[in-house]
Amino acid sequence: MNIAKNKKLKLPAEKFFIIVVLIFGVLATFLTPPLSTGDEGYHLSYAYSQFSSTHPEVMSKPSLRVMENEAIGGVTGSTADISIKDTIFKKVDLGNDGIRFNLTSNGNSFVPINLMHLPASVGVLIARLIYPSIGVMDYGGRLANLLFFALCFYFIIKKSKQGKWLMVMLFTVPYLMKIASPSYDIFSFIVFAMFALNFLELTQIKSFKELSRKQRLYTLATILLLFFAKKNYVFSLFALVGLPMLYRPIVAYLKKMKSATKWVSSFIVTLLIVGTLVVFNEKFGLVHFTKVFFNNYLNFATMGTNARRMWMITPMNLPDFFNIIWILLFCWVAMGEFRQVYSKWTTWVSGMTYFINWVGIFAGIYIGQRTLSAFDELSGRYLQPFIIFFLPALQNLGAKYNIKLSEKTVASISKVSTITIMILYLLIVFYRGFILRVKPTGVV
Repeated sequence: MNIAKNKKLKLPAEKFFIIVVLIFGVLATFLTPPLSTGDEGYHLSYAYSQFSSTHPEVMSKPSLRVMENEAIGGVTGSTADISIKDTIFKKVDLGNDGIRFNLTSNGNSFVPINLMHLPASVGVLIARLIYPSIGVMDYGGRLANLLFFALCFYFIIKKSKQGKWLMVMLFTVPYLMKIASPSYDIFSFIVFAMFALNFLELTQIKSFKELSRKQRLYTLATILLLFFAKKNYVFSLFALVGLPMLYRPIVAYLKKMKSATKWVSSFIVTLLIVGTLVVFNEKFGLVHFTKVFFNNYLNFATMGTNARRMWMITPMNLPDFFNIIWILLFCWVAMGEFRQVYSKWTTWVSGMTYFINWVGIFAGIYIGQRTLSAFDELSGRYLQPFIIFFLPALQNLGAKYNIKLSEKTVASISKVSTITIMILYLLIVFYRGFILRVKPTGVV
């Protein structure tokens, strides 16, 4: 589908992004009751402790977890008995807690240094010095993370050689609930986006010799930073197997091998695969592992509410049909905005990275709950960022069928879909949190 040549837009994608995200984020910060965006008590505790000398009990993880549970409705689902006003305006006794910088690990990254909470920690510290209440410190962490998110993704989108309006869609809607939150997911999202977009650029380079010194250093940096992010993002390293500069020399070498050497090599590889499967079977039990995986994520009769919502890209408090519409629009823009062709191997490996992440996270959960036939713990936020690895397949389809959209069309789709979802999200969060007094950010 060919559409007229693009006309230069007055507002570039990256500027639209930062304006909309900052406006939405500030509104979301104050329209979402404190401690109600998912694990917020946990994150606030870690963000506070990063600049704490004595680590007072009132800001400990157990204490804030209790408050968080009350803020989202606990067992009953109602927050009617919780005073949001007290949470915001009642100061907490921090004793004589001083300021000391700590980099202790929270166990959620491979590196025993907690950089993930650092942006939010700065905001919490400033808020603590201004007015030390739970609500105000939570707002401080939210606003600092928001600013960090908006600025970093502004430059990521600006630098990206991919379709910029597609990036606007990808880096807003899937992350809405965490944009205004002291969560470590913000740091992880940024690091992951840097790696994934760099991977997509590297797919167009045929050999290491073509890499500039700057590209090599940046690639190394994105890989190393993954180990400072949330553990599951390391699964994205599997995508590197799809880089032409890595697999083409191997393919060329295999073609030159003698037949006897090929047979021996094939036999050794087969033995390695069989050995891996045997070890995997002893550790997990392949049949039971597959059965539980199916029951949890592919069988609507057993997978439960949370697992069904694992497939939602849009916020969980919105009706499912918004999710369907957004995905269709995302695919349309992905196929029509930016023309780039990838090799079949790159496309398959890139798509498989999504499933490697999915199965890998499930395996981690399965180890501790293998006796159960079904459990709901793998939510959509673990998988949403990885949809970026489907871009090679979508862009190949766009190239194959000559789908081309004007920048004006793409910008309109991106703007309307993003702003619509944001407004609906804010309205529902405010209505549920302050009017109905139930969990605002999802279904209880």
